Amino acid sequence: MERPDTAAEISAADFSRAPDAPLDIVQVPTDVFAPEATVTSEETEALGSGERVTTTTSLVEKAPDGTERDVPIATTEDIRIKPGERWTVDSLVGQINGRPVYASKFLQSVEDRILRIVAENPRERAQRLIEELITERFEQYINNELIIAEAEGMLTPDMQLGVLAWLQSIQEQTVAGYGGNQASANQTLQDQFGMSMEQYLQEKRDEALAQDLLRRRVKPRTIVSWRDIEREYVRFEKEFNPPPVVSIGRIRVDVAEGELLKDVEGRVALGQSFQELVAVLKTPDGGLWQKYEMPANGIDGLPLAEDIRKLLLGVAHGQLTPASRKANSVSWFCVMDVATRDARTLYDPMLQRQIRVALEEQRGRREQYRYLRKLRDRWVTSDIEQMTRRLALIAYDRYLPSV
Repeated sequence: MERPDTAAEISAADFSRAPDAPLDIVQVPTDVFAPEATVTSEETEALGSGERVTTTTSLVEKAPDGTERDVPIATTEDIRIKPGERWTVDSLVGQINGRPVYASKFLQSVEDRILRIVAENPRERAQRLIEELITERFEQYINNELIIAEAEGMLTPDMQLGVLAWLQSIQEQTVAGYGGNQASANQTLQDQFGMSMEQYLQEKRDEALAQDLLRRRVKPRTIVSWRDIEREYVRFEKEFNPPPVVSIGRIRVDVAEGELLKDVEGRVALGQSFQELVAVLKTPDGGLWQKYEMPANGIDGLPLAEDIRKLLLGVAHGQLTPASRKANSVSWFCVMDVATRDARTLYDPMLQRQIRVALEEQRGRREQYRYLRKLRDRWVTSDIEQMTRRLALIAYDRYLPSV
């Protein structure tokens, strides 16, 4: 290959620099290496005799186009008490299965509801609604604590290992479904449910243990036999086999309307039907007068005047009765329709399944209530009403504005 004319000789000296030679320095703007700016914002929310201050620290990020956006990096909450006011920091209100019940932990779960109640209602009504809310939620809290404690006490070492393995698989599935890494999964759980991964797994564990305990302790007592289904069918047989509905029509003309009355009587004499007369007279609702469930003895059992029943019994369905003359009016009647409704026999599989499910749910609620009462008698060492009252008083002290 021939050497090009533009080629130059290169030696090792070309890659070295004399000690006194000037340096080629690239100047970089100082703001490139400057730490990113942070901003702090505060939100204040009234909280009874105090206020809750939420402090958010955000990082100011600059986009390549020069725009800026705040990225929250830390959030803290602080309860500030007004001078001269009281604030109950915490209080032990009782014990459930040897576990202490603290007011702060319980009230934290219903704090948003309480604040909304206080904001939307006058003081007296808010106080009543808070008491109702605390009573309802504390009942659920006690039941959950008792069931979970009982379920945990029944776990053998092998079962505990199985639960840990199951939770590990739940965690892996959650991470895979929420971004593929632990950080994004934690952030998604916090945004959607307001809880960390540990809290989420704990909730899943408690839910599974509670369902398993109730399945083993309550489900065997909710068995429904064929005889139970038969009794329930007989009990509600009228609902499963509704009687037909009879529609009675009437044409009524006042005696004072002499010309109209003569016209109608003439049409009846010519043999015009009930429907034809209704169309000519433009009777409202197509001439419908009354609707009844057909009794077992038919027309004779309808709650009508005796003379009207006799007139209806004397004609076939759809035919016009002879005139019924009163002092001020003349009326003609007709059995317009007898609508039958779908009947369901005891041997309908769908109906059997419907009755069975309803009985199982009814017995399940009853047996679950009995089981929970048994657990309460055994493990709740404090008076429930007293604990509920103390929680309500602490909630009043914290969240209701002082008067």
